[in-house]
Amino acid sequence: MRMKLVLKILGLVIGIPAIALTAFFLWGSASTTDRKTYDDIVEYDAPSPAVKNSYTIVSYNIGYLSGLANNTTTKPEPSMFTENFQRAIAALADVTPDIIAFQEIDFNAKRSYGQNQMQQIAEALEMNSGAIAVNWDKNYQPIPYWPPSAHFGKILTGQAVLSHYPIEKNNRIVLERIADKSFIYNAFYLDRLAQVSQISLDGQPVIVINVHLEAFVESTRLSQTQFVRSLVEDYAQTLPVIVIGDFNSAVNRPSFATPDGQTYEERQFSIKELLNSEQLAPAVPAADWSNTLNATFPSNAPEYKLDYIFYTPSTLEMVSAKVLTDAGESSDHLPLMMEFRFK
Repeated sequence: MRMKLVLKILGLVIGIPAIALTAFFLWGSASTTDRKTYDDIVEYDAPSPAVKNSYTIVSYNIGYLSGLANNTTTKPEPSMFTENFQRAIAALADVTPDIIAFQEIDFNAKRSYGQNQMQQIAEALEMNSGAIAVNWDKNYQPIPYWPPSAHFGKILTGQAVLSHYPIEKNNRIVLERIADKSFIYNAFYLDRLAQVSQISLDGQPVIVINVHLEAFVESTRLSQTQFVRSLVEDYAQTLPVIVIGDFNSAVNRPSFATPDGQTYEERQFSIKELLNSEQLAPAVPAADWSNTLNATFPSNAPEYKLDYIFYTPSTLEMVSAKVLTDAGESSDHLPLMMEFRFK
């Protein structure tokens, strides 16, 4: 009788926490919104754009406007988000972008106080169209892992393309995941995406492929880059293409899962996939990538180039390109801009 009681108590001691953890796992890893909206196109009430001879496109990992606190245990106050927003808008408005490709932009997340950053930026810059690509949608995100008070909690975030011109199509492509990870890791993992948006610039279509690739595992990043290259080359057979975003292929950054002692060229192995494509050219010449004037990360002391723009030189002509240093520490990245025209 006593043994049965002990076993019953032991079962309760073990069973109740196990049930609670399972319930939390199922709830926390569940999505917060309809998956059918993950690649929506949104229209905004803004003035019609003027007909132009050249256009400006910007790539910006906006780091949910958390500045250098991005992905750290530091929780920014609402005032910091306001200051970072105003600084970022001023820097972007200065180059009057026709298209902006964002990475790490929040649509509704506790970490950025529930703000729809895509809508706020679209309204501030009077953009006409926006295309969504959700890559992280969870009821509760337990990252950073410790302390629990730093957890992101509810999160709906991803990538976005804003345009003064009509976005006619938008497709969200989920890229290869890291191999050999547990089902728990995968349940809370953010999807790495290639967002494919077709934009009509004064009646001329252009494909913008907005990417945010794996940050820490080189083999996965290489596979993702190879896929992006094949995707670009496929579209380039019929249309002008710009591939843009945070490729996470950095110069001399040991934490990016590369062995110590590698050279500058070896540490850029994955991005060379695009350099090796005969159908693509980089906005910033590869010979200049090691120049810190072209670095985009970290924003307070730029040392590494993580963000790139490539285009199809057979159909597009680059006019100029530069890093927008005036964005300062609005994000941990700096924006990269290219002016181009159709051939």
